[in-house]
Amino acid sequence: MALINGVIVPLITPLLANGGIDEKGLAQLVEYVIKGGVSAIFVLGSCGEFPALTTEEKAQVVKLTKRHAQGRVPILVGVGETKTRRAVVLSEKVVEAGADTVVASAPFYYQYTQNELITHFTTIAEASKVPVILYNIPELVNHTLAPETVAELANVENIVGLKDSAGHMEMFQDYLHIKRAHPGFAVYQGAEPVAAVSLVRGADGVVLGLANLAPELCFSLYKAARAGELPRLWELQDRLIELRDVQSHKSWLAGLKTAVSQLGICDATASTPFEPLTEEQVESVRQTMSRAGLDLVSSG
Repeated sequence: MALINGVIVPLITPLLANGGIDEKGLAQLVEYVIKGGVSAIFVLGSCGEFPALTTEEKAQVVKLTKRHAQGRVPILVGVGETKTRRAVVLSEKVVEAGADTVVASAPFYYQYTQNELITHFTTIAEASKVPVILYNIPELVNHTLAPETVAELANVENIVGLKDSAGHMEMFQDYLHIKRAHPGFAVYQGAEPVAAVSLVRGADGVVLGLANLAPELCFSLYKAARAGELPRLWELQDRLIELRDVQSHKSWLAGLKTAVSQLGICDATASTPFEPLTEEQVESVRQTMSRAGLDLVSSG
Protein backbone atom coordinates (compact mmCIF):
# COMPACT_ATOMS: atom_id res chain seq x y z
CA MET A 1 0.00 0.00 0.00
CA ALA A 2 1.28 3.44 -0.90
CA LEU A 3 1.64 5.65 2.15
CA ILE A 4 -1.45 7.81 2.65
CA ASN A 5 -0.71 11.43 3.51
CA GLY A 6 -3.29 14.09 4.27
CA VAL A 7 -6.81 13.97 5.65
CA ILE A 8 -8.58 10.66 6.15
CA VAL A 9 -12.28 11.04 6.87
CA PRO A 10 -13.87 8.52 9.27
CA LEU A 11 -17.16 8.54 7.40
CA ILE A 12 -20.49 8.63 9.18
CA THR A 13 -22.99 6.03 7.96
CA PRO A 14 -26.13 7.80 6.65
CA LEU A 15 -29.22 5.94 7.83
CA LEU A 16 -32.86 5.96 6.78
CA ALA A 17 -35.60 6.57 9.33
CA ASN A 18 -36.19 2.80 9.49
CA GLY A 19 -32.52 2.19 10.33
CA GLY A 20 -31.48 0.94 6.89
CA ILE A 21 -28.50 2.28 4.93
CA ASP A 22 -29.25 5.51 3.08
CA GLU A 23 -27.59 4.87 -0.28
CA LYS A 24 -28.39 8.30 -1.73
CA GLY A 25 -27.10 10.08 1.35
CA LEU A 26 -23.95 7.96 1.34
CA ALA A 27 -23.29 8.78 -2.32
CA GLN A 28 -23.72 12.49 -1.66
CA LEU A 29 -21.45 12.37 1.38
CA VAL A 30 -18.71 10.50 -0.48
CA GLU A 31 -18.81 13.10 -3.25
CA TYR A 32 -18.77 15.97 -0.75
CA VAL A 33 -15.70 14.78 1.17
CA ILE A 34 -13.74 13.87 -1.95
CA LYS A 35 -14.38 17.29 -3.46
CA GLY A 36 -13.33 18.74 -0.11
CA GLY A 37 -9.85 17.27 -0.48
CA VAL A 38 -9.70 14.12 1.62
CA SER A 39 -6.98 11.60 0.76
CA ALA A 40 -8.87 8.49 1.90
CA ILE A 41 -12.22 7.38 3.29
CA PHE A 42 -12.42 5.26 6.44
CA VAL A 43 -15.76 3.50 6.87
CA LEU A 44 -17.05 1.44 9.82
CA GLY A 45 -15.11 3.33 12.42
CA SER A 46 -16.62 4.98 15.49
CA CYS A 47 -18.25 7.67 13.33
CA GLY A 48 -19.60 4.89 11.12
CA GLU A 49 -21.51 3.21 13.98
CA PHE A 50 -19.92 -0.16 13.28
CA PRO A 51 -21.09 -1.81 16.55
CA ALA A 52 -24.72 -1.11 15.59
CA LEU A 53 -24.59 -2.56 12.07
CA THR A 54 -25.09 -6.16 10.98
CA THR A 55 -22.41 -7.95 8.99
CA GLU A 56 -24.59 -7.60 5.89
CA GLU A 57 -25.01 -3.87 6.45
CA LYS A 58 -21.27 -3.46 6.94
CA ALA A 59 -20.58 -5.18 3.62
CA GLN A 60 -23.23 -3.00 1.98
CA VAL A 61 -21.59 0.19 3.28
CA VAL A 62 -18.20 -0.91 1.94
CA LYS A 63 -19.59 -1.84 -1.48
CA LEU A 64 -21.53 1.40 -1.85
CA THR A 65 -18.62 3.56 -0.70
CA LYS A 66 -16.27 1.79 -3.08
CA ARG A 67 -18.72 2.23 -5.95
CA HIS A 68 -19.29 5.92 -5.32
CA ALA A 69 -15.60 6.71 -4.76
CA GLN A 70 -14.84 5.30 -8.22
CA GLY A 71 -11.19 4.72 -7.42
CA ARG A 72 -10.46 8.35 -6.60
CA VAL A 73 -9.38 7.62 -3.02
CA PRO A 74 -8.55 4.40 -1.14
CA ILE A 75 -11.20 2.85 1.10
CA LEU A 76 -10.16 1.91 4.64
CA VAL A 77 -12.53 -0.31 6.62
CA GLY A 78 -12.77 -0.85 10.36
CA VAL A 79 -12.86 -4.40 11.74
CA GLY A 80 -13.53 -3.84 15.41
CA GLU A 81 -14.71 -7.10 16.96
CA THR A 82 -14.95 -8.92 20.27
CA LYS A 83 -12.51 -11.72 19.45
CA THR A 84 -9.77 -12.49 16.99
CA ARG A 85 -11.58 -15.05 14.86
CA ARG A 86 -14.54 -12.73 14.38
CA ALA A 87 -12.18 -9.95 13.29
CA VAL A 88 -10.47 -12.25 10.77
CA VAL A 89 -13.81 -13.34 9.28
CA LEU A 90 -15.05 -9.75 9.11
CA SER A 91 -11.78 -8.71 7.44
CA GLU A 92 -12.34 -11.33 4.76
CA LYS A 93 -15.88 -10.08 4.14
CA VAL A 94 -14.97 -6.40 3.88
CA VAL A 95 -12.04 -7.15 1.58
CA GLU A 96 -14.44 -9.07 -0.68
CA ALA A 97 -16.68 -6.00 -0.59
CA GLY A 98 -13.86 -3.71 -1.71
CA ALA A 99 -11.69 -2.65 1.25
CA ASP A 100 -8.21 -1.49 0.24
CA THR A 101 -6.97 -1.55 3.84
CA VAL A 102 -8.44 -2.78 7.12
CA VAL A 103 -8.23 -0.79 10.34
CA ALA A 104 -8.16 -3.11 13.34
CA SER A 105 -8.94 -2.06 16.90
CA ALA A 106 -8.39 -4.08 20.04
CA PRO A 107 -11.20 -6.48 20.97
CA PHE A 108 -13.63 -4.87 23.40
CA TYR A 109 -15.51 -6.10 26.50
CA TYR A 110 -12.86 -8.39 28.09
CA GLN A 111 -9.52 -7.16 29.38
CA TYR A 112 -6.45 -8.51 27.57
CA THR A 113 -2.71 -8.30 28.16
CA GLN A 114 -0.44 -6.52 25.72
CA ASN A 115 0.93 -9.90 24.60
CA GLU A 116 -2.61 -11.05 23.86
CA LEU A 117 -3.20 -7.89 21.85
CA ILE A 118 -0.03 -8.55 19.88
CA THR A 119 -1.34 -12.02 19.04
CA HIS A 120 -4.71 -10.54 18.06
CA PHE A 121 -3.29 -8.01 15.62
CA THR A 122 -0.63 -10.34 14.23
CA THR A 123 -3.25 -12.99 13.47
CA ILE A 124 -5.41 -10.46 11.64
CA ALA A 125 -2.44 -9.17 9.64
CA GLU A 126 -1.20 -12.63 8.66
CA ALA A 127 -4.67 -13.63 7.47
CA SER A 128 -5.42 -10.40 5.62
CA LYS A 129 -5.01 -10.01 1.87
CA VAL A 130 -4.73 -6.23 2.27
CA PRO A 131 -2.60 -4.04 4.56
CA VAL A 132 -3.62 -3.50 8.18
CA ILE A 133 -3.59 -0.28 10.20
CA LEU A 134 -3.73 -0.45 14.00
CA TYR A 135 -6.38 1.63 15.75
CA ASN A 136 -5.73 2.93 19.27
CA ILE A 137 -8.98 4.20 20.80
CA PRO A 138 -8.84 3.33 24.51
CA GLU A 139 -11.90 5.41 25.41
CA LEU A 140 -14.16 2.99 23.54
CA VAL A 141 -12.38 -0.39 23.67
CA ASN A 142 -10.82 0.02 27.13
CA HIS A 143 -7.37 -1.00 25.93
CA THR A 144 -4.37 1.20 25.21
CA LEU A 145 -1.78 0.04 22.70
CA ALA A 146 1.46 0.58 24.59
CA PRO A 147 4.33 2.04 22.55
CA GLU A 148 6.28 -1.18 23.13
CA THR A 149 3.38 -3.15 21.66
CA VAL A 150 3.19 -0.88 18.62
CA ALA A 151 6.95 -1.13 18.15
CA GLU A 152 6.73 -4.91 18.03
CA LEU A 153 3.73 -4.89 15.70
CA ALA A 154 5.51 -2.45 13.37
CA ASN A 155 7.82 -5.34 12.53
CA VAL A 156 4.92 -7.43 11.20
CA GLU A 157 5.11 -7.29 7.42
CA ASN A 158 1.46 -6.52 6.71
CA ILE A 159 0.96 -3.92 9.47
CA VAL A 160 1.58 -0.54 7.86
CA GLY A 161 0.50 2.09 10.35
CA LEU A 162 -1.38 3.32 13.40
CA LYS A 163 -4.33 5.62 13.96
CA ASP A 164 -4.23 7.07 17.47
CA SER A 165 -7.38 8.67 18.89
CA ALA A 166 -6.34 8.84 22.54
CA GLY A 167 -5.31 12.49 22.29
CA HIS A 168 -2.29 12.16 24.61
CA MET A 169 0.64 13.92 22.98
CA GLU A 170 3.30 12.32 25.16
CA MET A 171 2.34 8.84 23.98
CA PHE A 172 1.72 10.07 20.43
CA GLN A 173 5.30 11.28 20.25
CA ASP A 174 6.40 7.80 21.33
CA TYR A 175 4.44 6.47 18.36
CA LEU A 176 6.19 8.98 16.10
CA HIS A 177 9.54 7.71 17.40
CA ILE A 178 8.49 4.22 16.30
CA LYS A 179 7.60 5.60 12.88
CA ARG A 180 11.06 7.09 12.49
CA ALA A 181 12.60 3.71 13.29
CA HIS A 182 10.37 1.86 10.81
CA PRO A 183 10.36 3.42 7.31
CA GLY A 184 6.99 2.87 5.69
CA PHE A 185 5.08 2.70 8.98
CA ALA A 186 2.59 5.57 9.10
CA VAL A 187 1.19 7.32 12.16
CA TYR A 188 -2.07 9.28 12.06
CA GLN A 189 -3.68 11.57 14.63
CA GLY A 190 -7.39 11.04 15.26
CA ALA A 191 -7.95 13.61 18.04
CA GLU A 192 -9.07 16.98 16.68
CA PRO A 193 -7.75 19.23 19.49
CA VAL A 194 -4.14 18.14 18.80
CA ALA A 195 -4.34 17.77 15.02
CA ALA A 196 -2.14 20.75 14.17
CA VAL A 197 0.64 20.06 16.65
CA SER A 198 0.67 16.39 15.64
CA LEU A 199 1.27 17.32 12.01
CA VAL A 200 4.06 19.69 13.00
CA ARG A 201 5.65 16.91 15.05
CA GLY A 202 5.64 14.55 12.06
CA ALA A 203 2.30 12.76 11.75
CA ASP A 204 1.59 11.49 8.24
CA GLY A 205 -1.96 12.75 8.38
CA VAL A 206 -5.08 13.27 10.44
CA VAL A 207 -8.26 11.22 10.77
CA LEU A 208 -10.91 13.75 11.76
CA GLY A 209 -14.63 13.21 12.27
CA LEU A 210 -15.23 16.86 11.44
CA ALA A 211 -13.98 16.16 7.93
CA ASN A 212 -17.50 14.80 7.33
CA LEU A 213 -18.71 18.34 7.93
CA ALA A 214 -15.82 20.59 6.87
CA PRO A 215 -13.38 18.64 4.69
CA GLU A 216 -11.95 21.81 3.14
CA LEU A 217 -11.11 23.22 6.57
CA CYS A 218 -9.37 19.99 7.56
CA PHE A 219 -7.47 19.88 4.26
CA SER A 220 -6.42 23.52 4.65
CA LEU A 221 -5.08 22.71 8.10
CA TYR A 222 -3.03 19.84 6.68
CA LYS A 223 -1.66 22.02 3.87
CA ALA A 224 -0.71 24.81 6.28
CA ALA A 225 1.20 22.33 8.44
CA ARG A 226 3.08 20.94 5.48
CA ALA A 227 3.93 24.43 4.23
CA GLY A 228 5.16 25.50 7.65
CA GLU A 229 2.64 28.34 7.76
CA LEU A 230 2.34 28.29 11.54
CA PRO A 231 0.21 31.42 12.18
CA ARG A 232 -2.36 30.16 9.67
CA LEU A 233 -2.11 26.63 11.08
CA TRP A 234 -2.96 27.80 14.62
CA GLU A 235 -5.84 29.89 13.25
CA LEU A 236 -7.26 26.86 11.43
CA GLN A 237 -6.83 24.71 14.54
CA ASP A 238 -8.83 27.26 16.53
CA ARG A 239 -11.57 27.20 13.90
CA LEU A 240 -11.66 23.42 14.07
CA ILE A 241 -12.02 23.48 17.85
CA GLU A 242 -14.84 26.04 17.59
CA LEU A 243 -16.64 23.89 15.01
CA ARG A 244 -16.24 20.90 17.31
CA ASP A 245 -18.97 22.45 19.46
CA VAL A 246 -21.56 20.82 17.16
CA GLN A 247 -20.68 17.57 18.96
CA SER A 248 -21.43 18.91 22.42
CA HIS A 249 -25.18 18.22 22.35
CA LYS A 250 -26.39 14.91 23.80
CA SER A 251 -24.05 12.35 22.18
CA TRP A 252 -21.20 13.62 20.00
CA LEU A 253 -22.32 11.35 17.16
CA ALA A 254 -25.90 12.62 17.12
CA GLY A 255 -24.50 16.15 17.03
CA LEU A 256 -22.16 15.39 14.15
CA LYS A 257 -24.87 13.67 12.11
CA THR A 258 -27.24 16.55 12.80
CA ALA A 259 -24.61 18.99 11.53
CA VAL A 260 -24.08 17.02 8.31
CA SER A 261 -27.86 16.92 7.81
CA GLN A 262 -27.91 20.72 7.90
CA LEU A 263 -25.80 20.69 4.72
CA GLY A 264 -28.58 18.79 2.96
CA ILE A 265 -26.40 15.72 2.45
CA CYS A 266 -28.32 13.13 4.45
CA ASP A 267 -30.72 12.75 7.35
CA ALA A 268 -29.61 13.12 10.97
CA THR A 269 -30.78 9.61 11.93
CA ALA A 270 -28.43 7.71 14.22
CA SER A 271 -28.86 4.15 15.44
CA THR A 272 -30.92 3.64 18.57
CA PRO A 273 -30.63 4.27 21.43
CA PHE A 274 -29.04 7.57 20.25
CA GLU A 275 -31.61 10.34 20.63
CA PRO A 276 -32.22 13.13 18.11
CA LEU A 277 -31.33 16.65 19.14
CA THR A 278 -34.01 19.04 20.35
CA GLU A 279 -35.06 22.00 18.19
CA GLU A 280 -33.02 24.30 20.40
CA GLN A 281 -29.95 22.10 20.04
CA VAL A 282 -30.35 21.92 16.27
CA GLU A 283 -30.48 25.71 16.17
CA SER A 284 -27.30 25.87 18.24
CA VAL A 285 -25.61 23.50 15.79
CA ARG A 286 -26.72 25.71 12.90
CA GLN A 287 -25.33 28.82 14.58
CA THR A 288 -21.97 27.13 15.11
CA MET A 289 -21.90 26.05 11.48
CA SER A 290 -22.91 29.50 10.28
CA ARG A 291 -20.05 31.10 12.21
CA ALA A 292 -17.73 28.62 10.50
CA GLY A 293 -18.96 29.77 7.08
CA LEU A 294 -20.62 26.49 6.09
CA ASP A 295 -23.52 26.52 3.60
CA LEU A 296 -26.68 25.56 5.45
CA VAL A 297 -29.93 24.38 3.92
CA SER A 298 -32.97 26.45 4.79
CA SER A 299 -34.46 25.65 8.21
CA GLY A 300 -37.92 26.36 6.86
